[in-house]
Amino acid sequence: MSVRDIDLDPDKAFGIGFPLNYDRESYGFFKANFTYYEQIQDNIKTLLMTAEGERPGVPEFGCRLKEVVFEQNEPAILKPQVEEAIREALDTFLPFVSLNETKLEENGNTLNIVAQFSTEFNEEIVLSLDLPGGDFSSY
Repeated sequence: MSVRDIDLDPDKAFGIGFPLNYDRESYGFFKANFTYYEQIQDNIKTLLMTAEGERPGVPEFGCRLKEVVFEQNEPAILKPQVEEAIREALDTFLPFVSLNETKLEENGNTLNIVAQFSTEFNEEIVLSLDLPGGDFSSY
């Protein structure tokens, strides 16, 4: 069964959604992603918000985005580092996803990253990440 077939079938799920939450409305324990767009968005966010070495059993999984947290919060300076970290992670773990554009904004101690991605099945996937200065307890 192809990705398009699964995407068009409302009874087939691609996987579980993140963050993991109990969902009383759905069949099963966790919220399920029923579209390719939802699943790939969750996959990208999981990859980018996981630091290399953080995942037990797969220490190479993740992205170097958290390394920029302690850099000077200057979007013009950080943009090349952020784009390089995202592209490296995508090339390794999600090679079918392309980074199209990134926009960085400084908001106090938080670096806001809005990135646009594409795959062969979706023209555009927009994802917004907030990297708080040094505090990742909310992720």
